[in-house]
Amino acid sequence: MPDGKEAQVRANQRNQPVAGINVLRWELGNELRSLRQASGKSIAEAARWLECSDAKISRMENGQRGAVARDVRDLCKLYGVPAQRRDQLITLSREAVDADKGMSTTIPAKHSTFVALESQARSLRNYEMTFVPGLLQTERYAREAITRNGDERDEAEVERMVQMRMDRQKRIWNEASLKAHFIIDENVLWRPAALDPQPRAVREEQIDRLIMATRLEHVTLQIIPYGAGFYQGMEGATIQLLNLEDGPKASSACYVEGVFRELFLRGHAEIAAIGAKFAAMAETALSAEDSRRFLMRLLRGNYEHWSSARPSGSSGLGKVAMS
Repeated sequence: MPDGKEAQVRANQRNQPVAGINVLRWELGNELRSLRQASGKSIAEAARWLECSDAKISRMENGQRGAVARDVRDLCKLYGVPAQRRDQLITLSREAVDADKGMSTTIPAKHSTFVALESQARSLRNYEMTFVPGLLQTERYAREAITRNGDERDEAEVERMVQMRMDRQKRIWNEASLKAHFIIDENVLWRPAALDPQPRAVREEQIDRLIMATRLEHVTLQIIPYGAGFYQGMEGATIQLLNLEDGPKASSACYVEGVFRELFLRGHAEIAAIGAKFAAMAETALSAEDSRRFLMRLLRGNYEHWSSARPSGSSGLGKVAMS
């Protein structure tokens, strides 16, 4: 962490780039983790020092809960942190607490931590089996996906979640500050897909947005077509791999999500195995250029899915039309 005036300038320039996500809390937890590891202390030793549970230390380090100034001061004593850096961390803890007070959100802790990490990432790799990647969704698509997934949410909460998703996209569409590689299963492109005008309009608008993404220099977008059959990695509905930079050191984080599981990993050997699966999927998928052509063909209506090709009122499968 910078010293003196530089640290103060950095503190004054911090903001909350994603509505409802306390990046300061994650930044503080990341610093506390680094200091603990540098001192050679274990989570259990830190917990005994604070007379608390191991889980509390883990949640503080993962940014899932705040660290009050007193805890920061005591941990810095255990880790042998110099007074100046200790004071900077205490200031950061108070800023994080103030940020929490101004937030009203029901975002799950794990997702909140992931989005905070994403906001700090240098690059990401994202595979999706069911939905368009959040960073590439149109506002209408995001609202449909959030309101129709079966979870009970009031209108205000839906709007908060949509705004958070739009805020996250700024690094892709406004700032070009995040290098991103997306792989999506063809299945994603047919949702929402129906004969009703509204779902079809949402889908067409979304496909047009994906075509726009293929033209961004910092974005790679690939599609795995149905014709690829079964492939490595398809058992994960969502795979997110983040490359982070913690001071002079680079590290990684991974978030894997399915219908019945959520797995959040950081600094874990399994990340390498998941990265290898992502690389295998990239080999299986259409090239970036062919993926763009595929999307443009869909947008022109030259490729119809059976669900939109069958006659109205028919329960049977229609023929696939492809040119």
